[in-house]
Amino acid sequence: MARILSELLTGKKNGPLPNDGGVAQLPVSVVMPAVAPAVGDLIELVDLPQYVDLMDYDVIAPQLDSNGAPTLALSIGEENAGLTDLATVYEAGLTPGRGASGNLVRCGTAAASQASNAASRRIALKVTTAAATYAGAGKTVNFILHLRG
Repeated sequence: MARILSELLTGKKNGPLPNDGGVAQLPVSVVMPAVAPAVGDLIELVDLPQYVDLMDYDVIAPQLDSNGAPTLALSIGEENAGLTDLATVYEAGLTPGRGASGNLVRCGTAAASQASNAASRRIALKVTTAAATYAGAGKTVNFILHLRG
């Protein structure tokens, strides 16, 4: 299992976290690896402190799977304590990076906004179906996380 870290987690970029009851947008960038992510690999986005809610998210991706019948699929949620898997899945079946122009994937459930915020947690995506023809080497996938303090 490989771990792909966002530019926030590697320290290349920083971003504000909300400090009040308002909703703030946190942009998170991930540069995709040269080797195709395999089933079970994790794309780690951000560590959320206690009492910060993930209200909504958008995934803005260039083409990542160039096959005529792309298969790349991801789940988003909270990682377990060992950072080896998702302990809580907010949504499964996300399909970013389809089509020659890429695509935008939006939050489709309220599970993230209803999740417990009693402890800090790491938000990540898990590859559930590998790309049929990986075309993401070196490309940047952008996430917009809508957070409430």
